[in-house]
Amino acid sequence: MEQLENDVWTEIAFPSRLVESCYSYRKIPLSDLTVEQLRLLISQQIGLVYLVPLALDVLWENILAEGDLYEGDLLASVAGLPLTFWQEHPELAQRFEQLKAENEKVVKELFL
Repeated sequence: MEQLENDVWTEIAFPSRLVESCYSYRKIPLSDLTVEQLRLLISQQIGLVYLVPLALDVLWENILAEGDLYEGDLLASVAGLPLTFWQEHPELAQRFEQLKAENEKVVKELFL
């Protein structure tokens, strides 16, 4: 992601496990990111333009794809993105709406 954004994060301003993880995950090739790494970066709203399409691909394969928290945690992270992101990326919003519609029962159960 650092190469795509042409933005290398070098100094960790606030050392914590979360911050250190985000810094290190940005160095991993996108194709090598795990579900958990996608979930964490998306939940921190890092690299969304690159990561949300990957997350949607994962979710199309398994709507309840699971990182380290619980079944469906990747879906929850994507669903929790601000409305402004979806407004700025209508093609991704359309894909997400279609995904939710095709998995309506599962989505409702997860978010009840």
